[in-house]
Amino acid sequence: MRWRVREHLRDKIWIIPTLFAVVAIAAGIVLPLVDGSTGTTIGITFDPEAARSVLGSLAGGMITFTGFVFSTLLVAVQFGSSQFSPRMLLFFLRDLITQVALGTFIATFLYSLLVLSSVGRPENPEFVPDDSISIALFMLLASMFMFLRLITNTASGLRVASVLGELAREARRVIDQVHPEPAVDDEGGEDGLAPLPEDCRVVVYRGEPGVLQGLDRKDLLRLTAGTGAVIELVPAIGDLVAPGDPLFRVRAGSGPLDEGDLRSSIAVGDERSMEQDPAFAFRLLADISTKALSPGVNDPSTATQALNQIETLLRVIAHRRLTPGATYDHAGVARLRWRAPSWEDYLSLALDETRQFGEGSVQVVRRLWALLQHLRETVPSYRRPAVEAQLELVRSGARRAFGDERDRNAATTADPQGLGSSRGLG
Repeated sequence: MRWRVREHLRDKIWIIPTLFAVVAIAAGIVLPLVDGSTGTTIGITFDPEAARSVLGSLAGGMITFTGFVFSTLLVAVQFGSSQFSPRMLLFFLRDLITQVALGTFIATFLYSLLVLSSVGRPENPEFVPDDSISIALFMLLASMFMFLRLITNTASGLRVASVLGELAREARRVIDQVHPEPAVDDEGGEDGLAPLPEDCRVVVYRGEPGVLQGLDRKDLLRLTAGTGAVIELVPAIGDLVAPGDPLFRVRAGSGPLDEGDLRSSIAVGDERSMEQDPAFAFRLLADISTKALSPGVNDPSTATQALNQIETLLRVIAHRRLTPGATYDHAGVARLRWRAPSWEDYLSLALDETRQFGEGSVQVVRRLWALLQHLRETVPSYRRPAVEAQLELVRSGARRAFGDERDRNAATTADPQGLGSSRGLG
Protein backbone atom coordinates (compact mmCIF):
# COMPACT_ATOMS: atom_id res chain seq x y z
CA MET A 1 0.00 0.00 0.00
CA ARG A 2 1.23 3.46 -0.88
CA TRP A 3 0.75 5.09 2.49
CA ARG A 4 2.67 2.28 4.20
CA VAL A 5 5.62 2.86 1.83
CA ARG A 6 5.38 6.59 2.48
CA GLU A 7 5.33 6.06 6.23
CA HIS A 8 8.32 3.72 5.98
CA LEU A 9 10.26 6.31 4.01
CA ARG A 10 9.35 9.07 6.47
CA ASP A 11 10.47 6.98 9.43
CA LYS A 12 13.95 6.25 8.06
CA ILE A 13 16.28 9.16 8.72
CA TRP A 14 19.02 7.64 6.52
CA ILE A 15 17.14 7.59 3.19
CA ILE A 16 17.56 11.25 2.15
CA PRO A 17 21.23 11.37 3.33
CA THR A 18 21.88 8.20 1.33
CA LEU A 19 20.46 9.81 -1.81
CA PHE A 20 22.63 12.87 -1.23
CA ALA A 21 25.66 10.61 -0.74
CA VAL A 22 25.01 8.72 -4.00
CA VAL A 23 24.71 11.99 -5.95
CA ALA A 24 27.89 13.31 -4.28
CA ILE A 25 29.85 10.17 -5.18
CA ALA A 26 28.68 10.35 -8.79
CA ALA A 27 29.56 14.04 -8.99
CA GLY A 28 32.94 13.48 -7.35
CA ILE A 29 33.82 10.92 -10.03
CA VAL A 30 32.33 12.61 -13.10
CA LEU A 31 33.09 16.32 -12.59
CA PRO A 32 36.89 15.94 -12.35
CA LEU A 33 36.73 14.02 -15.66
CA VAL A 34 34.77 16.91 -17.16
CA ASP A 35 37.40 19.30 -15.78
CA GLY A 36 40.11 17.31 -17.50
CA SER A 37 38.36 17.49 -20.88
CA THR A 38 37.59 21.23 -20.83
CA GLY A 39 39.85 24.21 -20.56
CA THR A 40 37.41 26.68 -18.95
CA THR A 41 37.35 27.72 -15.30
CA ILE A 42 34.23 28.94 -13.51
CA GLY A 43 35.88 29.80 -10.20
CA ILE A 44 39.23 30.08 -8.45
CA THR A 45 42.35 28.42 -9.83
CA PHE A 46 44.61 26.38 -7.55
CA ASP A 47 48.04 24.82 -7.72
CA PRO A 48 48.24 21.13 -6.72
CA GLU A 49 49.47 21.78 -3.18
CA ALA A 50 46.83 24.43 -2.48
CA ALA A 51 44.13 22.17 -3.92
CA ARG A 52 45.18 19.27 -1.68
CA SER A 53 45.28 21.56 1.35
CA VAL A 54 41.83 23.03 0.68
CA LEU A 55 40.14 19.72 -0.10
CA GLY A 56 41.86 17.86 2.73
CA SER A 57 40.85 20.49 5.25
CA LEU A 58 37.30 20.56 3.85
CA ALA A 59 36.86 16.78 3.98
CA GLY A 60 38.38 16.35 7.43
CA GLY A 61 36.55 19.34 8.88
CA MET A 62 33.16 18.31 7.48
CA ILE A 63 33.21 14.80 8.94
CA THR A 64 34.21 16.17 12.35
CA PHE A 65 31.61 18.93 12.09
CA THR A 66 28.89 16.44 11.09
CA GLY A 67 29.58 14.24 14.09
CA PHE A 68 29.58 17.19 16.49
CA VAL A 69 26.38 18.76 15.11
CA PHE A 70 24.36 15.57 15.16
CA SER A 71 25.53 14.35 18.53
CA THR A 72 24.40 17.71 19.90
CA LEU A 73 21.17 17.54 17.91
CA LEU A 74 20.29 14.07 19.19
CA VAL A 75 20.76 15.26 22.77
CA ALA A 76 18.38 18.15 22.08
CA VAL A 77 15.84 15.83 20.43
CA GLN A 78 15.99 13.35 23.30
CA PHE A 79 15.50 16.19 25.75
CA GLY A 80 12.54 17.46 23.75
CA SER A 81 10.91 14.04 23.46
CA SER A 82 11.29 13.46 27.20
CA GLN A 83 9.81 16.88 27.89
CA PHE A 84 6.72 16.23 25.76
CA SER A 85 6.23 12.49 25.25
CA PRO A 86 8.51 9.56 24.31
CA ARG A 87 6.12 8.90 21.42
CA MET A 88 7.05 12.30 19.94
CA LEU A 89 10.63 11.21 19.17
CA LEU A 90 9.61 9.87 15.77
CA PHE A 91 8.07 13.22 14.84
CA PHE A 92 11.35 15.01 15.58
CA LEU A 93 13.40 12.51 13.56
CA ARG A 94 11.00 12.79 10.61
CA ASP A 95 11.80 16.48 10.21
CA LEU A 96 12.83 17.14 6.58
CA ILE A 97 15.28 19.94 7.47
CA THR A 98 17.20 17.56 9.73
CA GLN A 99 17.48 14.92 7.02
CA VAL A 100 18.48 17.41 4.31
CA ALA A 101 21.11 19.00 6.58
CA LEU A 102 22.63 15.60 7.35
CA GLY A 103 22.62 14.77 3.64
CA THR A 104 24.33 18.09 2.75
CA PHE A 105 27.09 17.57 5.32
CA ILE A 106 27.79 13.99 4.22
CA ALA A 107 27.65 14.93 0.53
CA THR A 108 30.18 17.73 1.05
CA PHE A 109 32.56 15.36 2.83
CA LEU A 110 32.31 12.59 0.21
CA TYR A 111 32.52 14.94 -2.75
CA SER A 112 35.58 16.72 -1.36
CA LEU A 113 37.31 13.40 -0.66
CA LEU A 114 36.72 12.11 -4.20
CA VAL A 115 37.84 15.34 -5.83
CA LEU A 116 40.95 15.26 -3.64
CA SER A 117 41.82 11.83 -5.02
CA SER A 118 41.82 13.24 -8.56
CA VAL A 119 44.36 16.01 -7.87
CA GLY A 120 47.79 15.28 -9.38
CA ARG A 121 46.97 11.96 -10.99
CA PRO A 122 49.98 9.78 -11.87
CA GLU A 123 49.38 10.31 -15.58
CA ASN A 124 49.17 14.09 -15.05
CA PRO A 125 50.90 15.24 -11.81
CA GLU A 126 50.00 18.87 -12.44
CA PHE A 127 46.27 18.25 -12.96
CA VAL A 128 43.98 20.33 -10.73
CA PRO A 129 40.16 20.13 -11.20
CA ASP A 130 39.58 23.83 -10.50
CA ASP A 131 35.88 23.83 -11.32
CA SER A 132 35.26 20.76 -9.15
CA ILE A 133 37.06 22.45 -6.25
CA SER A 134 34.95 25.57 -6.73
CA ILE A 135 31.83 23.41 -6.50
CA ALA A 136 33.18 21.92 -3.26
CA LEU A 137 33.48 25.45 -1.86
CA PHE A 138 29.90 26.18 -2.91
CA MET A 139 28.84 23.01 -1.12
CA LEU A 140 30.65 24.26 1.97
CA LEU A 141 28.60 27.46 1.82
CA ALA A 142 25.45 25.34 1.41
CA SER A 143 26.48 23.32 4.47
CA MET A 144 26.90 26.48 6.53
CA PHE A 145 23.47 27.67 5.41
CA MET A 146 21.92 24.31 6.30
CA PHE A 147 23.64 24.43 9.69
CA LEU A 148 22.05 27.81 10.46
CA ARG A 149 18.71 26.54 9.14
CA LEU A 150 19.02 23.42 11.29
CA ILE A 151 19.79 25.38 14.45
CA THR A 152 16.85 27.73 13.82
CA ASN A 153 14.52 24.85 13.01
CA THR A 154 15.56 22.84 16.07
CA ALA A 155 15.21 25.77 18.44
CA SER A 156 11.81 26.65 17.00
CA GLY A 157 10.67 23.03 16.74
CA LEU A 158 11.25 22.34 20.44
CA ARG A 159 8.98 25.19 21.55
CA VAL A 160 5.76 24.00 23.15
CA ALA A 161 3.56 26.05 20.82
CA SER A 162 5.41 24.80 17.73
CA VAL A 163 5.19 21.12 18.71
CA LEU A 164 1.51 21.35 19.63
CA GLY A 165 0.66 23.33 16.49
CA GLU A 166 2.42 20.90 14.15
CA LEU A 167 0.76 17.95 15.87
CA ALA A 168 -2.67 19.56 15.53
CA ARG A 169 -2.13 20.37 11.83
CA GLU A 170 -1.20 16.77 11.12
CA ALA A 171 -4.21 15.58 13.12
CA ARG A 172 -6.62 17.78 11.15
CA ARG A 173 -5.25 16.33 7.91
CA VAL A 174 -5.82 12.79 9.18
CA ILE A 175 -9.33 13.62 10.42
CA ASP A 176 -10.20 14.95 6.96
CA GLN A 177 -9.07 11.64 5.44
CA VAL A 178 -10.55 9.23 7.98
CA HIS A 179 -13.80 11.10 8.74
CA PRO A 180 -14.55 13.11 5.58
CA GLU A 181 -18.36 13.03 5.86
CA PRO A 182 -20.27 15.68 7.84
CA ALA A 183 -22.17 14.63 10.95
CA VAL A 184 -25.67 13.27 10.40
CA ASP A 185 -28.74 15.10 11.68
CA ASP A 186 -29.59 12.61 14.40
CA GLU A 187 -27.97 9.89 16.45
CA GLY A 188 -29.95 7.19 14.68
CA GLY A 189 -27.98 7.90 11.52
CA GLU A 190 -24.83 6.68 13.25
CA ASP A 191 -26.14 3.35 14.48
CA GLY A 192 -23.84 0.41 13.91
CA LEU A 193 -24.33 -2.01 11.06
CA ALA A 194 -26.02 -5.35 11.64
CA PRO A 195 -23.51 -7.92 12.94
CA LEU A 196 -22.19 -10.56 10.59
CA PRO A 197 -23.47 -14.14 11.13
CA GLU A 198 -21.60 -16.37 13.56
CA ASP A 199 -20.55 -18.86 10.88
CA CYS A 200 -18.35 -16.35 9.05
CA ARG A 201 -14.86 -17.45 8.02
CA VAL A 202 -12.15 -16.14 10.37
CA VAL A 203 -8.76 -15.16 9.00
CA VAL A 204 -6.07 -15.09 11.70
CA TYR A 205 -2.95 -12.96 11.84
CA ARG A 206 0.39 -14.47 10.77
CA GLY A 207 3.50 -12.47 11.50
CA GLU A 208 5.45 -10.70 14.19
CA PRO A 209 3.46 -9.20 17.09
CA GLY A 210 2.87 -5.50 16.66
CA VAL A 211 0.39 -2.64 16.57
CA LEU A 212 -2.15 -2.46 13.77
CA GLN A 213 -1.32 0.82 12.03
CA GLY A 214 -3.76 0.78 9.14
CA LEU A 215 -5.32 -1.11 6.27
CA ASP A 216 -5.65 -0.61 2.53
CA ARG A 217 -9.37 -0.03 2.18
CA LYS A 218 -9.29 0.40 -1.59
CA ASP A 219 -7.47 -2.90 -2.02
CA LEU A 220 -9.93 -4.73 0.24
CA LEU A 221 -12.88 -3.20 -1.59
CA ARG A 222 -11.32 -4.36 -4.87
CA LEU A 223 -11.05 -7.91 -3.49
CA THR A 224 -14.80 -7.98 -2.79
CA ALA A 225 -15.76 -6.61 -6.20
CA GLY A 226 -18.12 -8.96 -7.97
CA THR A 227 -18.07 -11.56 -5.19
CA GLY A 228 -20.70 -10.18 -2.80
CA ALA A 229 -18.37 -10.82 0.14
CA VAL A 230 -18.30 -8.65 3.25
CA ILE A 231 -15.06 -8.19 5.22
CA GLU A 232 -14.93 -7.13 8.87
CA LEU A 233 -11.68 -6.07 10.53
CA VAL A 234 -11.70 -7.55 14.03
CA PRO A 235 -9.05 -5.48 15.88
CA ALA A 236 -9.31 -1.70 15.91
CA ILE A 237 -6.62 0.51 14.41
CA GLY A 238 -4.04 0.92 17.17
CA ASP A 239 -4.70 -2.49 18.78
CA LEU A 240 -1.95 -5.03 19.46
CA VAL A 241 -2.11 -8.09 17.20
CA ALA A 242 -0.24 -11.33 17.86
CA PRO A 243 0.08 -14.52 15.80
CA GLY A 244 -3.15 -16.47 15.87
CA ASP A 245 -5.35 -13.50 16.76
CA PRO A 246 -8.52 -13.09 14.67
CA LEU A 247 -7.79 -10.51 11.99
CA PHE A 248 -10.76 -10.60 9.61
CA ARG A 249 -14.24 -12.10 9.64
CA VAL A 250 -15.44 -12.78 6.11
CA ARG A 251 -18.98 -13.45 4.97
CA ALA A 252 -18.43 -15.51 1.86
CA GLY A 253 -19.74 -14.36 -1.49
CA SER A 254 -19.74 -15.95 -4.90
CA GLY A 255 -16.01 -16.59 -4.83
CA PRO A 256 -13.31 -17.30 -2.24
CA LEU A 257 -10.98 -14.57 -1.01
CA ASP A 258 -7.29 -15.39 -0.71
CA GLU A 259 -6.10 -15.14 2.91
CA GLY A 260 -2.67 -13.94 1.81
CA ASP A 261 -4.25 -11.00 -0.04
CA LEU A 262 -6.26 -10.13 3.05
CA ARG A 263 -3.23 -10.22 5.36
CA SER A 264 -1.12 -8.16 2.96
CA SER A 265 -3.69 -5.36 3.09
CA ILE A 266 -2.80 -4.40 6.66
CA ALA A 267 0.21 -2.58 8.12
CA VAL A 268 1.66 -3.67 11.46
CA GLY A 269 4.48 -1.84 13.23
CA ASP A 270 6.11 -1.49 16.62
CA GLU A 271 4.07 1.60 17.57
CA ARG A 272 0.94 3.45 16.60
CA SER A 273 0.91 5.73 13.57
CA MET A 274 -1.37 8.72 13.08
CA GLU A 275 -1.87 8.11 9.36
CA GLN A 276 -5.22 6.28 9.82
CA ASP A 277 -5.62 6.79 13.56
CA PRO A 278 -6.92 10.24 14.62
CA ALA A 279 -7.28 8.94 18.16
CA PHE A 280 -3.49 8.72 18.35
CA ALA A 281 -3.30 12.50 17.94
CA PHE A 282 -5.52 12.93 21.00
CA ARG A 283 -3.34 10.35 22.78
CA LEU A 284 -0.21 12.42 22.11
CA LEU A 285 -1.84 15.70 23.15
CA ALA A 286 -3.15 14.07 26.33
CA ASP A 287 0.34 12.69 27.02
CA ILE A 288 1.87 16.17 26.73
CA SER A 289 -0.82 17.65 28.94
CA THR A 290 -0.60 15.03 31.69
CA LYS A 291 3.20 15.06 31.64
CA ALA A 292 3.08 18.82 32.21
CA LEU A 293 0.78 18.24 35.19
CA SER A 294 3.00 15.60 36.81
CA PRO A 295 4.47 16.57 40.22
CA GLY A 296 8.00 16.56 38.81
CA VAL A 297 7.10 19.14 36.12
CA ASN A 298 4.12 21.05 37.54
CA ASP A 299 3.49 23.19 34.43
CA PRO A 300 -0.26 23.84 34.08
CA SER A 301 0.35 26.49 31.41
CA THR A 302 1.64 23.80 29.02
CA ALA A 303 -1.43 21.71 29.81
CA THR A 304 -3.59 24.72 28.96
CA GLN A 305 -1.79 25.12 25.63
CA ALA A 306 -2.42 21.44 24.90
CA LEU A 307 -6.10 21.94 25.72
CA ASN A 308 -6.22 24.76 23.16
CA GLN A 309 -5.26 22.31 20.41
CA ILE A 310 -7.49 19.58 21.85
CA GLU A 311 -10.44 21.96 21.64
CA THR A 312 -9.78 22.80 17.99
CA LEU A 313 -9.65 19.10 17.10
CA LEU A 314 -12.78 18.27 19.10
CA ARG A 315 -14.63 21.08 17.37
CA VAL A 316 -13.62 19.62 14.01
CA ILE A 317 -14.43 16.01 14.81
CA ALA A 318 -17.73 16.90 16.53
CA HIS A 319 -19.14 17.81 13.14
CA ARG A 320 -17.98 14.67 11.34
CA ARG A 321 -19.73 11.37 10.91
CA LEU A 322 -17.77 8.96 13.09
CA THR A 323 -19.56 5.60 13.04
CA PRO A 324 -20.09 3.11 11.65
CA GLY A 325 -16.66 2.50 10.14
CA ALA A 326 -17.48 1.18 6.70
CA THR A 327 -16.47 1.38 3.05
CA TYR A 328 -19.32 1.05 0.56
CA ASP A 329 -19.35 -0.27 -3.00
CA HIS A 330 -20.99 1.50 -5.95
CA ALA A 331 -24.35 -0.04 -4.97
CA GLY A 332 -24.20 1.42 -1.46
CA VAL A 333 -23.51 -1.92 0.27
CA ALA A 334 -20.98 -1.93 3.13
CA ARG A 335 -18.30 -4.34 1.91
CA LEU A 336 -15.63 -3.46 4.47
CA ARG A 337 -16.30 -2.76 8.14
CA TRP A 338 -14.09 -1.85 11.07
CA ARG A 339 -14.39 -0.54 14.61
CA ALA A 340 -14.33 3.27 14.68
CA PRO A 341 -14.11 5.42 17.83
CA SER A 342 -17.33 7.16 18.82
CA TRP A 343 -17.74 10.78 19.90
CA GLU A 344 -17.72 9.63 23.52
CA ASP A 345 -14.45 7.76 22.92
CA TYR A 346 -12.73 10.81 21.45
CA LEU A 347 -14.04 13.09 24.19
CA SER A 348 -12.91 10.74 26.95
CA LEU A 349 -9.49 10.17 25.40
CA ALA A 350 -8.92 13.89 24.92
CA LEU A 351 -10.01 15.11 28.38
CA ASP A 352 -10.23 12.43 31.08
CA GLU A 353 -6.59 12.21 32.09
CA THR A 354 -6.02 15.97 31.96
CA ARG A 355 -9.13 16.47 34.07
CA GLN A 356 -7.96 13.90 36.61
CA PHE A 357 -4.34 15.09 36.84
CA GLY A 358 -5.31 18.76 36.79
CA GLU A 359 -8.10 18.47 39.32
CA GLY A 360 -6.32 20.70 41.84
CA SER A 361 -5.19 23.34 39.33
CA VAL A 362 -7.43 26.40 39.04
CA GLN A 363 -5.94 27.20 35.63
CA VAL A 364 -6.62 23.76 34.15
CA VAL A 365 -10.13 23.48 35.57
CA ARG A 366 -11.09 26.93 34.27
CA ARG A 367 -9.74 26.05 30.80
CA LEU A 368 -11.61 22.74 30.79
CA TRP A 369 -14.77 24.51 31.85
CA ALA A 370 -14.49 27.00 28.99
CA LEU A 371 -13.70 24.23 26.50
CA LEU A 372 -16.67 22.12 27.46
CA GLN A 373 -19.11 25.03 27.59
CA HIS A 374 -18.10 26.06 24.09
CA LEU A 375 -18.50 22.48 22.85
CA ARG A 376 -21.93 22.26 24.45
CA GLU A 377 -23.02 25.30 22.48
CA THR A 378 -21.63 24.14 19.12
CA VAL A 379 -21.87 20.34 18.82
CA PRO A 380 -24.88 18.54 17.30
CA SER A 381 -27.67 18.10 19.83
CA TYR A 382 -27.29 14.30 20.08
CA ARG A 383 -23.67 14.76 21.14
CA ARG A 384 -24.37 17.21 23.96
CA PRO A 385 -25.10 14.58 26.66
CA ALA A 386 -21.49 13.39 26.55
CA VAL A 387 -20.31 17.00 26.94
CA GLU A 388 -22.74 17.55 29.82
CA ALA A 389 -21.37 14.43 31.50
CA GLN A 390 -17.83 15.82 31.23
CA LEU A 391 -18.99 19.15 32.68
CA GLU A 392 -20.48 17.35 35.65
CA LEU A 393 -17.22 15.47 36.19
CA VAL A 394 -15.30 18.77 36.18
CA ARG A 395 -17.80 20.21 38.67
CA SER A 396 -17.50 17.15 40.94
CA GLY A 397 -13.70 17.32 40.80
CA ALA A 398 -13.77 20.99 41.77
CA ARG A 399 -15.95 20.18 44.77
CA ARG A 400 -13.43 17.55 45.89
CA ALA A 401 -10.29 19.59 45.22
CA PHE A 402 -11.29 23.02 46.52
CA GLY A 403 -12.62 23.14 50.05
CA ASP A 404 -12.95 26.91 50.05
CA GLU A 405 -16.09 28.11 48.25
CA ARG A 406 -14.31 31.08 46.70
CA ASP A 407 -11.64 28.83 45.18
CA ARG A 408 -14.34 26.48 43.97
CA ASN A 409 -16.27 29.31 42.33
CA ALA A 410 -13.10 30.61 40.71
CA ALA A 411 -12.24 27.15 39.36
CA THR A 412 -15.68 26.67 37.80
CA THR A 413 -15.57 29.98 35.95
CA ALA A 414 -15.03 29.59 32.22
CA ASP A 415 -11.72 31.09 31.16
CA PRO A 416 -10.28 30.37 27.67
CA GLN A 417 -6.81 31.37 28.92
CA GLY A 418 -7.01 29.31 32.10
CA LEU A 419 -6.21 32.37 34.18
CA GLY A 420 -6.62 35.94 33.02
CA SER A 421 -9.63 35.96 30.71
CA SER A 422 -12.62 35.32 32.95
CA ARG A 423 -16.01 35.71 31.29
CA GLY A 424 -18.16 34.88 34.25
CA LEU A 425 -19.94 31.93 32.67
CA GLY A 426 -19.55 29.51 35.56
